[in-house]
Amino acid sequence: MRFVGSYTTASPITVSDMTVGARSLLIGTADGRLRTLFTAVQRGAGEDGRVVVGNELLGPSGDPVVSLGVSARDRTVAALRSSGRLDLVHATSAKRVASVAAGEGDTPIAVFMLPRRDGLMLVDAAGGYHLWALDAGHPRASFRSLFRPVLYEGEYRPQHVYQSSAGSEGAEVKYGLMPLIFGTLKATVVAMIIAAPLAVLAAIYSSEFLSPGTRKAVKPTIELMASLPSVVLGFIAAMVLAPYMRDYLPSVLVGFVVVPLTIVLAASLWRALPDHASRRIGATSRLGIVFVLLAIGCLLAAGVGPLMERTLFSVSVGDRLVAAGLHRPADPDAVPAWVPDNPAELTSAEQRTLRGFHGIYAVGGRLVLPEGDLDDIPPGTLPPEGGIRRWLDGSFGGPTPGWLVALFPIGLLLSAALRGPLLDRRLAEMGTGATPGRVVVIELLRFGLTIGGAIVLTLLGAQALVLLGHDPRDSIFGPFSVRNTLVVGIIMGFAIIPIIYTISEDAMRSVPDSLRLASLGAGATPWQTAVRVVLPVAASGIFSAMMIGLGRAVGETMIVLMATGNTPEISMNIFSGFRTLAANIAVELPEAPPGGTHYRVLFLCGLVLFLMTFVINTTAELVRQHFRKRNAAL
Repeated sequence: MRFVGSYTTASPITVSDMTVGARSLLIGTADGRLRTLFTAVQRGAGEDGRVVVGNELLGPSGDPVVSLGVSARDRTVAALRSSGRLDLVHATSAKRVASVAAGEGDTPIAVFMLPRRDGLMLVDAAGGYHLWALDAGHPRASFRSLFRPVLYEGEYRPQHVYQSSAGSEGAEVKYGLMPLIFGTLKATVVAMIIAAPLAVLAAIYSSEFLSPGTRKAVKPTIELMASLPSVVLGFIAAMVLAPYMRDYLPSVLVGFVVVPLTIVLAASLWRALPDHASRRIGATSRLGIVFVLLAIGCLLAAGVGPLMERTLFSVSVGDRLVAAGLHRPADPDAVPAWVPDNPAELTSAEQRTLRGFHGIYAVGGRLVLPEGDLDDIPPGTLPPEGGIRRWLDGSFGGPTPGWLVALFPIGLLLSAALRGPLLDRRLAEMGTGATPGRVVVIELLRFGLTIGGAIVLTLLGAQALVLLGHDPRDSIFGPFSVRNTLVVGIIMGFAIIPIIYTISEDAMRSVPDSLRLASLGAGATPWQTAVRVVLPVAASGIFSAMMIGLGRAVGETMIVLMATGNTPEISMNIFSGFRTLAANIAVELPEAPPGGTHYRVLFLCGLVLFLMTFVINTTAELVRQHFRKRNAAL
């Protein structure tokens, strides 16, 4: 037997009892409060880190609680007050099911709940027994337990948790819907980030630049993609894409940048071709060149990916020295104040933070600093294994490499946006009347300045975030799971691209040709006409296309079900799994007893999903009407 902790109430305790499962203690006090007490783990508290935590079920009323009737089936509790008033409350959701007067006659002094939770027995001072029929309904479900953090047994802080099954009758069933809502939004956002740019750019290309004959073949082919069953796409994601990403993660990440840059560089060099040469290449041949460039970009990504991994995610000198046992005790003055007195209590995330931002390592319950250099490592000592997946797990390394990978695409877009007003006019003047060779040099210079600017902006952004104390492994990155958000985003994006593409392309084709001819006649290039004339006029249709694609992604079931770990959690990590509302309904509805709380919660999931799609479609219609009114005179 050992002392764990104490809990002091503001008013004397009048009655106590254990909940079903004997994990929580119910206490009623003289001021009318009803609380549950249980132990929870909190670092630095007590010998084993356990403290006593209280959760208030009923607030003060001035009417003392004199008896408790505890259900033997769930966590429902009947609290009898000295005035004879009876309160029925659930110990997890804190939902007050009923509050009634016990009736006329002698004031009851004790209450008992029947074993099947279908009745209450009251005992009065004269020895009389009074039986009440009870239909508690669904006490485990309340607005608080469904949408707000709940303090569960064994936890120190309230949390959002969804766990619809329990190992025993005494365990708490958790119906928090926020992890499911978050998972739905997470999958939708990632899929839209991948699908929307590709679909809209493809629509611009086929609408404004493809010949009619080639367009007649390309558009039906893309639309045919929409006919692929979700279960087939989910199978491809689970059995093909997920294992490939597991084995070639660096190449996949690099491919998101290298493949578009390959096409952009080729398009820039295309300008060096003489007009008579470029005109000889038909639209179909140009489309074939694009596919060849895609293949070249993929091959480049396959080669650059391992190089990037070796450059950014190799084990540092400090990691190798500490692994070889070459270290010295850390100066106590250099240790942050948040580090506990016993370094063995540090979590893996805290050890990673201490190592990445302060250069201090936790080894064998001690805080140490690397000492020496690589020449001091004994011969034959194997260096720690590096790689991006071990970095994601927090096994080594600081935050800088992750921020470089995450921020480079953003830096690339910012660099291209800043280059336009700062350098494009000057470069255009240099290219006026230039020879093809000089045009190639100018385009390569333009491309190089964009890449150089992106590198500078990325380094500045990464350094700023590191100085602010942010680690990407605490947000967008984290431990790698084979079936993760990125896999789902790619496949789901593939599923919604045909929808966005078809509607966007039709919207741009409906723009009057007179606007195109007027723009071209004023000296604009076809690209300028497409972006500055056609795109704004067709904005209402394009936005509607995105909203329809968004609604399609929100309700996707089979892809999510087959390509993720299906774990309900709230995490921004793109390499972790999740569970959506639609997938949750598909998984659990066959097992839910009809009419029960779980069954009704699943129908609530469907209602929340309907409300989300309703809001999306309503917003799309309002925006569409706004753009139509603005373009009505055209």
